[in-house]
Amino acid sequence: MNLCACCCVLVLSLPGLLFLFTYIFRQSCVSSGLPKPTIIAASIHLILITIAQFIVDLIMVEVVEWGCLQGNVPQWEARIIIFFLFLPIDLVISSAIHASLMGIRYGKGIEVWFVQRLIWLSIVAAIALVAAIVILIRAN
Repeated sequence: MNLCACCCVLVLSLPGLLFLFTYIFRQSCVSSGLPKPTIIAASIHLILITIAQFIVDLIMVEVVEWGCLQGNVPQWEARIIIFFLFLPIDLVISSAIHASLMGIRYGKGIEVWFVQRLIWLSIVAAIALVAAIVILIRAN
């Protein structure tokens, strides 16, 4: 597949992905006992969270990789460290943005974050289950 086709597929899939992300965010707000935000408000929340996380992730990756380089730690271990360090940073950033933009308490923002991650985890688990079943059927 050439580059033009990849770009075309990416551009055409963006509205569907944005709808999926906003739908999951809106459902996590409702599951947390909050009013369902509009699609525009949910999109703005997610875009702001993504921008903030991107900036923090850039800084964190550089600091952790520099520290691992100084300590002679392998690169693959640095990636694991970054993954586990990013979870609480993601929690703080997302919850703070949820709380400030929606006018809720910070603890409710944490609840929205947890519910959102549980929804994502259940989707990933369902996909993994279907893939495992397909692999087991093809193996026989």
